[in-house]
Amino acid sequence: MKKTLPKKEFLKDQAYNKIKELLTRGELSPGEFLSEGYLSEELGMSRTPIRSAIQRFEHEGIVRIHPKQGIYICDISIQQVNEIYEARSVLETFAIQKLSQDIKQLQIQELQDILKLQFEEIQKQDIYLSLKYDTEFHLKIMELAENKEMYEMFKGIEAKLSFYGQKVLTKKIDRLLQTYEEHLLILTELEKGNVESAVHYMEEHLEKGRRILLDL
Repeated sequence: MKKTLPKKEFLKDQAYNKIKELLTRGELSPGEFLSEGYLSEELGMSRTPIRSAIQRFEHEGIVRIHPKQGIYICDISIQQVNEIYEARSVLETFAIQKLSQDIKQLQIQELQDILKLQFEEIQKQDIYLSLKYDTEFHLKIMELAENKEMYEMFKGIEAKLSFYGQKVLTKKIDRLLQTYEEHLLILTELEKGNVESAVHYMEEHLEKGRRILLDL
């Protein structure tokens, strides 16, 4: 029987993930100019995969490439924040409505496992890993709703979610625990099949993140 080999991660994807981690950890800041040379040295990679990753970030609206000045890390505009949270609200409330109609115990367990890992990192006050599991919780809800088109749309804004999420948690460190507790509320109502309550808590959860990010 032929042995299945693990899926190979291309260098451009490795570069993308490494740069994304730097952004999420706050080691690269909005308003900052970078160069391919700097990133190449920092990540220990050649410029070709770095260039490919940067083009992907430009497409996502995270950076802008200036031929003479270098790579500019975009700041977050009020319009961008509002648009991204509006999109999240549409996608995630639909997923909650669909999922809560017939959620399985195994699916509940998957979400509980993610929240357990999130809580462990919150106790360590590790913003990066807390945010990683925060994002995984939302991605898992979208995945379990079994709408491939909507899931791909959600994944398309995931980079911005991480970037913006880091800003929220840096501005208000106690938001780490609040986020976890709000996730628990959403999951509790999902498990009970309380559609309206689960949707309400998701909407409230997203609105709090939006308002903190905008300092409202």
